[in-house]
Amino acid sequence: MNLFESVVPTTRQHPNFQNLLRVGNGFTLDVLTDWARGFVDRDGKFVAEFQTTFNSSFWELYLYAVLKKYGMPVDFTKARPDFCIPNIGFNIEATVASNAQDAAPEHSRLEEVPPPDLNAFNLQSIIRLSNSLAAKHRKYLDSYAVLDHVQSRPYVVAVTNFDQPFSFMACQRPIEAVLHGYYVDEERYIASGRREGRLEGEALSKVFKDNGSPIELGLFSTPAYREVSAVIFSGCANMGKVRALSSDPSPGIVFTALRLNPASDQPHIIKAPKRSYAENLLDGLRVYHNPYATHPLDPTLFRHPSVFQSYYENGDWVYEQRDGQLLFRSVLTAISGKV
Repeated sequence: MNLFESVVPTTRQHPNFQNLLRVGNGFTLDVLTDWARGFVDRDGKFVAEFQTTFNSSFWELYLYAVLKKYGMPVDFTKARPDFCIPNIGFNIEATVASNAQDAAPEHSRLEEVPPPDLNAFNLQSIIRLSNSLAAKHRKYLDSYAVLDHVQSRPYVVAVTNFDQPFSFMACQRPIEAVLHGYYVDEERYIASGRREGRLEGEALSKVFKDNGSPIELGLFSTPAYREVSAVIFSGCANMGKVRALSSDPSPGIVFTALRLNPASDQPHIIKAPKRSYAENLLDGLRVYHNPYATHPLDPTLFRHPSVFQSYYENGDWVYEQRDGQLLFRSVLTAISGKV
C-alpha cells in the first residue's frame, strides 16, 4: 500500500497530504510507511481517503501502529468495526472529532492565532467529541451488536480531536468532561494568580451548543453507554508524533513538551532540539474504562509506563499515571537551522 503515490486529483487532496508531498521529508514519510506496514486496505479506498480526508485515516494508522507495538494482531477479514482483535477478544472502532460545518478546520492553524480563551476553545472540542462518541454508540446499537465477532466482547471507541486549529492544545480536558463530567477551569485558575490552591476540577453536567440545545456530559457516569467498554484517546497523535519518532537530523527542529508532574500544579516543561528530545509511540495515549461496561476491557491489555488509564476497582477509582507522562507537545522548525 503506497500512501504517497497520488491516486486523486490535486484539487481533491487534503491540505495536510499536499503539505507532506510539498515538503517531501523522507524521514517523515518513513514513519508513516512503517505505521502502515501490514495494514490491509479492505475496500480499496483507504489510500484515496488518506489523500482526501487525511485525519481519520492518519488516526487509524496510528492506532494500527499501537496495536502492533502491543503485539495485538488485527483480523482484517472482518469488515467492521475498524479493528477486530480475535486473539484477545475485543474490537475497536476509530473516529475523529472534526470541525463543525463552516467552522475553521484543523489544518488552517497557520493562518490562526492560539486560542485566547481556553474555556471557549475547550467547549468546542467537548461538543465535537461528544457528537463523535454518540455516533459510534448508535453505530454499535444499530449495526455492530449483531455481529458474531462483536457479541459478548468489549467494544472500544478510539477517538481524537481534529476539530479546530490548535486542537492538540486541548490535551485531556475535553474528553474527561465528556466521559466523566469533570472539567478543570484553567482560565479561572490563571486569573486568580494561581492563588486558589491546587489546580482541581469540578463537576460539569452539560454544555450548550450555539443554538442553545444542551449536550449531556458524563457518558461514563451512568449505564447509558454500557455498550462502550472503554475510550482510547490521544491529543498527541498528530504530525508532531511523526516528527518526534523520525530520524530527521535537521538542527532547526525544536520540541516543547509538557509532562505530568504529580508533585505540582505545574507540569515538567521540556524544550529541546530534535537531537536530544525523546518521545515514544505510546506517549500521550490515554485509556478511559467505563465502570458500567457490560463487557469490561481488561486494564492489563494497555498497561504501559507511558499510558494513562482510569478504571473502577474494588469500590474506588484507580488512576495509572506516572511522573513524566506526556500531556502536550508542539514542534517548531526554523528553516535557517537557528531557533
